[in-house]
Amino acid sequence: MKKIKMEGWSDLPHELLYDITKKSLSVMDYLILGSVCRGWKSFAEEYKKEFMASQPPLAVFLSLKAISFYSIFDQRLYKVLLPSSISNQNRCFGFTCGYLVFLDKKKRREDSQLWLLHPFTRHELRFREPPKPYNRVILASVATPVPEFLLVAFCQFLPCFQVCRSTQTNWTQFDFKNVPFPWRIRDAIVFKGKIYVLTSEAEIGVLHLSPHLHVTLLYVGHGPHMDMNRGVQCLVSDGQHLMMVVSSLASIQHTVYELNLVHREWMMMVNFADQALFLGRSMGSGFCDIPRWEGRQQPSNCIYELGSRNRRYIVSFLDGRHHMFSQGNHMPNDSLFDPFWYFPHLSYNVDSLCLSDN
Repeated sequence: MKKIKMEGWSDLPHELLYDITKKSLSVMDYLILGSVCRGWKSFAEEYKKEFMASQPPLAVFLSLKAISFYSIFDQRLYKVLLPSSISNQNRCFGFTCGYLVFLDKKKRREDSQLWLLHPFTRHELRFREPPKPYNRVILASVATPVPEFLLVAFCQFLPCFQVCRSTQTNWTQFDFKNVPFPWRIRDAIVFKGKIYVLTSEAEIGVLHLSPHLHVTLLYVGHGPHMDMNRGVQCLVSDGQHLMMVVSSLASIQHTVYELNLVHREWMMMVNFADQALFLGRSMGSGFCDIPRWEGRQQPSNCIYELGSRNRRYIVSFLDGRHHMFSQGNHMPNDSLFDPFWYFPHLSYNVDSLCLSDN
């Protein structure tokens, strides 16, 4: 302490800062720490990936001018103001790879744009709005001599998808109307350098970008039987495994299948071990390793799902048990949309595509 008093807080050794961050700092505290001085900024950059990996998902609530991040585990609430250029002219449309997606509030015009904003780094990406209707977008990075991003837009109710690169202005379109049985894309995800799509018939395929846009369906056995009561599906990954979640429309019931790429089979998962699924449906889901969250005690081998702006969340266990937890007045209830999950450990890495493999 005598040395600190003489040299100043900016000269705290990284070892001491490391101990402080592990024991008491939240995501917002860590970002503020990095803005205090040059020495602390250097420390924050060096350990950012490790720190973010130790943080649990946050629930996101959106108002007209701010984003609220809420932790269901320690009941802490943080607010981030939106840039005036976005809050005054755009509305939030979705979420992908740590970026919030905004589009023009005004009627569609030729110069309408999709704005992607990272709430922590404030980095922005802009794309011209797709020409055809869409309700989902996913972002990926492309390894080329010039760093660029790729945006895939699709509508879960129309047989088509659209692709655009950040270095281009025009969108490339692909239509399924000419195939014998037109199907729609329910969800898409970047997994190990490829874009996998889930169709309305619960089929899995790979979206190829070259030499022309097309989708190759994989012949997969033991797939789940889909009907009107089991019609909500989404893709999720922990980076090593590709999974599909099938949710019941009639009850709080979810079934998770893992894709065995070697044997081309969907295998029902009956045990998550130390992991947990954070289900976000249309806004994205995540599969997280609970033991990484040091100093916290949360149930694992279960599914977390946020309520619809009712200050509650649900924990569903694979044996059929369900528990609903109320957060009292701690959780906001003035969000413009249903809350969704934000994953700090994924927020600084945009999944990369291996074009040579496509």
